[in-house]
Amino acid sequence: MNLTAKIITILFYSSEPINITSLAKNLGIKSGELLDEIKTANRKLSDLGLIIITDGSTAQMAAMPEYTSLIDEFYDSTPQALSQPALETLSVVAYQQPISKDEIDEIRGVSSEQSIKNLLNKHLIKKGVVGGLEKYKTTTDFLKLMGIEDINQLEGYENAHK
Repeated sequence: MNLTAKIITILFYSSEPINITSLAKNLGIKSGELLDEIKTANRKLSDLGLIIITDGSTAQMAAMPEYTSLIDEFYDSTPQALSQPALETLSVVAYQQPISKDEIDEIRGVSSEQSIKNLLNKHLIKKGVVGGLEKYKTTTDFLKLMGIEDINQLEGYENAHK
C-alpha cells in the first residue's frame, strides 16, 4: 500500500481530526513529508468531491466546499448562526492566532469570555499552551466552515502575519 493511500485510509476512518505529528510518527515519516503527501492526496481526492484539511497541527478528511449544500440538503442540517460578538471573536482568533483571551479582549475592547466558550463548544477554536500561556487558535471545523483546506487560504491572512 502506498503512503498516500495509507494517509487517505486513516483519515477516512476517523471522524475526528488526527494529530499530524502522531500520524507522521505512525507512518515512519517526518511531519513535513506528511504535509507534502496530503497535497498529493488532495489532487487525487478532488475528483471525488473530498479534501483533506489541515490547521498545521491536525488533519481531517471533509467534503469539498462546493458539496456542502448537497450534504446539508440530504441530511437536512442547517448550520446555526453565530452571534455578532462570536463572529468578531472568531475573526480575531483566525487572523491573530495563536492568541490569548487578554489579547482578544484588548482588540475587541470588551470581554470575550462567553464568545470564546461558544466557539469552543462549536469546535471552531481550540485552546492550547504556547510559551506557558493559554492561547486560542482555529480548528479544522473552522476550515471546513470557511471552505478552505488550510489557514493560509483565508483571505488577507498573509497580510495579517507579515
